[in-house]
Amino acid sequence: MTIDTIILDIEGTVCPISFVKDTLFPYFIAKLPAELAKFDYPLNQVGSDNPIINILDNLPSNITESAQSVYDYLKNLVDSDIKDPVLKSLQGLIWTQGYDSGELKAPIYPDSIEFIESFPNRKRKIFIYSSGSIGAQKLLFGHVDNGTDKSIDLNKKLSGYFDITTAGHKTAYTSYSKILKEIGKEDDPQSVLFLSDNVDEVKAALKAGIESYIVIRPGNAPISDDDKSKYKTITAMSQLGI
Repeated sequence: MTIDTIILDIEGTVCPISFVKDTLFPYFIAKLPAELAKFDYPLNQVGSDNPIINILDNLPSNITESAQSVYDYLKNLVDSDIKDPVLKSLQGLIWTQGYDSGELKAPIYPDSIEFIESFPNRKRKIFIYSSGSIGAQKLLFGHVDNGTDKSIDLNKKLSGYFDITTAGHKTAYTSYSKILKEIGKEDDPQSVLFLSDNVDEVKAALKAGIESYIVIRPGNAPISDDDKSKYKTITAMSQLGI
């Protein structure tokens, strides 16, 4: 069966697994105090047209008593890696500012850039499936570092995006079955290839009937010899041969 559809994970697959925790999270925390200092506290600006105010308005009133209490609360969420909707919305806004200013660029692996630019055509498509929000996915692929002063936009090469809110958790095979249905591949899963650094995600995709490989990159969690013998692995997109 010819592979004509690729579903890509992001962290540890097309970019370093450290990018979010070592670059994006610290950037957000560094910029947060200045953003919070723009407002009066206790926070009570119902009906504001400021997007940050509208996001913070979803927090309990005891947290919005001061800029410091908001900062401490959000920093604790980041440090604890808690997937909170208020946090994700605020991160999205601040990361957008960073990408737009050029302070942030996504370090997509060169072999991944080449593959994403060359694989798609009228009959071949690439989709993204990440635990990060679809908005964050589009930001990342819209501001890719290619070694020049200006970033490049790979979104035009991508046919769609999925996250845990639209497809489900990445270690559940039902999530991949849902994606197959969404992209019109429910009756042809063998023509779909999913790539991820996470063994449990690869197992789930295989259970859904999708071909799936483990991607091994520098800094990724080690893969056991047993898993290496059971599942196909690659270290670069060029090894796909498609």
